[in-house]
Amino acid sequence: MLHERPDGSLVEVDVRIPPQAERVVLLDNGLGTPHEYWDWVCAALPPDMGYVKFNRPGYGLSSSAAGYGLEQHFTLLQELRETFTGDLPLVLAGHSLGGYLVAAYASRHPGAARGVTSVVMVDATDVAHLRSSRRSEVDRWSRQSMLMERAYAMAGVAAFRPALNKSETYRQEINRSSRAFLAEPRTWALAHRDYRDAMTYPELTSLDLPLTVVTAENNQGDNDAHRVVQARMATLSERSRHRFVEGSDHETILSVQVFAEQVAEAIADEPPAGRADGESGQAAGDRPAEENGGTGEELTSA
Repeated sequence: MLHERPDGSLVEVDVRIPPQAERVVLLDNGLGTPHEYWDWVCAALPPDMGYVKFNRPGYGLSSSAAGYGLEQHFTLLQELRETFTGDLPLVLAGHSLGGYLVAAYASRHPGAARGVTSVVMVDATDVAHLRSSRRSEVDRWSRQSMLMERAYAMAGVAAFRPALNKSETYRQEINRSSRAFLAEPRTWALAHRDYRDAMTYPELTSLDLPLTVVTAENNQGDNDAHRVVQARMATLSERSRHRFVEGSDHETILSVQVFAEQVAEAIADEPPAGRADGESGQAAGDRPAEENGGTGEELTSA
């Protein structure tokens, strides 16, 4: 489905709000991933919960936008809510960079928190940590990887060796759509742009809404450091919870059905009323600082 914006540009959206819906979740994607990555999550949502998911300008079938940045993204989120969710209570949920974006929108865009019942950050990007890793070996590897994937796409071989969803864990139609998305050179050009831009985004300092942080157990970099960063996100709100999805990593937390169902449960749960410790294992923030390991985080998780 294509949504026409006031300027005539188009945004690819997938909307399902059943007649019995009592609430809606607006889902924001990670860096370089299509809205189809939420497929297992959406399938596991309860019958009283609708959803809106979309591709940011330039990705998939969405029109390109020159100079697209943080404020423009906030405007798009506001427009999508006003167009599709009506007066229904709203949950904001995002994966990776999308987790940062929905929390930043809720805390920084005027009036955005009105009608929002909770924010869910799924293995979300910490932009301050991302910025501190600039010019590191991992940063250079991340940039080079995105440039190489663009080259593979331009050469026409990306469809035969997808960078993501290599095990094709979704339904076949979603696997095909995802493969086509990753085979587009502009997907990787935009991912590289968004990665650079994310390093300039302001750090999140507080969130006056209930917050659930959902963390993948495994990280391509230092697991302990990743958990420390994720635990710190849970301190953004005085009403928060922190959950771990055991056995998952940054991608499979959405792409493997059993893990995605746990994410759907976190989205649909009652919002936290107070601050709680980590669930499904010890929270990284509960460990002594000397046990938390290094500072490297998987930068491709932006």
